[in-house]
Amino acid sequence: MFLEGVGVKYRIDDNTVLEFDQQVIATFNKYKQMQGRQESGGILLGKIFENKITIKAITTPDSRDKAGLAFFNRSRRKAQDIVNKTWNYSKGEKIYLGEWHTHSESCPQPSPTDKSMIRTMLRDSIMEIDFLLTVIVGIDDYWVGLQKGNKLKQLERC
Repeated sequence: MFLEGVGVKYRIDDNTVLEFDQQVIATFNKYKQMQGRQESGGILLGKIFENKITIKAITTPDSRDKAGLAFFNRSRRKAQDIVNKTWNYSKGEKIYLGEWHTHSESCPQPSPTDKSMIRTMLRDSIMEIDFLLTVIVGIDDYWVGLQKGNKLKQLERC
């Protein structure tokens, strides 16, 4: 269930949690794919600490993105520009951490296309981290996963 204004935490492992800022949760809520709406999506930006990863901001759909009822392809050029500006402005503290998009399901699950996309993004990205996060925003809940190597692991809510 979405809780507007309340941060949400997921367990990555016994020592590390993933935390979404309140504003990020509110933005996810705004883009839920209710009946007849196209998919929406963007990138996840945040910070990595010793025992915590925080999603501090996300991008929202742009006119250069391509979307339909069952697909979302974001503009890579626009996203890379935002990643670069965010990294520079934060002096390298706020970085690209993954992708998000919506599904028109109550409790979403990643499709084969979703799994392939996040695996390819990790393989093709030049980053200092060895993982990417993926969030699928459903109507009543969301699916959160961590891609590391060829394994996509669903994270459990704390």
